[in-house]
Amino acid sequence: MLTILLNIMGKIALLVALGYFLRKREIITQQFQEGLTSFMMKVALPANVLTTANNTFSWELSQNLLIVVAVAACYYVATLLLTRAVGRLLPLSANGKVLFSVMAVFANTAFIGFPLAEELMGSEGLLYAVVFNMVWILFFFTIGSSMMSGQKKFQLKSILQVPVSLASIAAILIYVSPFRFPYFLQDTLSTLGNMVVPLSMLLIGCSLVQVRLTHILLDPYSYFISALRLVIFPFLMLGILWLIPGIPNLVALVCCLACCLPSASLCVVFAQQYHCEPAYASRAVVQGMVLMIVTIPLFMTCAIQVFPV
Repeated sequence: MLTILLNIMGKIALLVALGYFLRKREIITQQFQEGLTSFMMKVALPANVLTTANNTFSWELSQNLLIVVAVAACYYVATLLLTRAVGRLLPLSANGKVLFSVMAVFANTAFIGFPLAEELMGSEGLLYAVVFNMVWILFFFTIGSSMMSGQKKFQLKSILQVPVSLASIAAILIYVSPFRFPYFLQDTLSTLGNMVVPLSMLLIGCSLVQVRLTHILLDPYSYFISALRLVIFPFLMLGILWLIPGIPNLVALVCCLACCLPSASLCVVFAQQYHCEPAYASRAVVQGMVLMIVTIPLFMTCAIQVFPV
């Protein structure tokens, strides 16, 4: 597993560097980058999610899915309460304190998490990651969005406007039903889903061009978010799951992986929409993407030692 992890992170580093080079040379233009992002989020990623629906149904696997839901829900409740309390102590603006909490809690569980889960843990691992992300969607589009917008009213309808969330719901419904995709359809979805890893990493590389390195390195509050996202929350999750008896190793690894990812790119979009410190959001996201090249292999190496598969 360690060799696989190192190979994956080496591939990621090369693809990110290639994306940076192509964007810097204008081989990938701004318009082309936006088009690739749209294709990724609306076609490739939903197709990748739907491939998990063809997993063979079993009661053991279904119980594991419920464990993932419980772990994810507890994680979001606990971290939202903790970061809101910590945020109040920081010398930031009101919007900055809200953004700090949201970005410290909500990781890039789909855009980066799905390809890593599938590469490391196969189709079953990806299915667990999809379920964890469904809980992410529920909390982000209700509590997270209401915090950034300043509105108390939750926007549940927003969940149904995201292709990945619709694909996730469809995948779970198909998984628990007798229906399975015919081979040609499953193969087509797999072909589209296989684009997720190269596309997502190329797009991360493209995004690095748009932020000055000095701004990333000199923002202490971005480092605080990165420390929580990439180090503190992952090791807390690892320790807590180790103390709880009966959690399958693969489930524990996926939950740990979901907690060691950088802040969600969608936070930047919502920060811009609600005028909630978007520059701060961009710096934190890009900084996390840079640091994850080092932190994810180190943390997952530790996690695999605790929960071997």
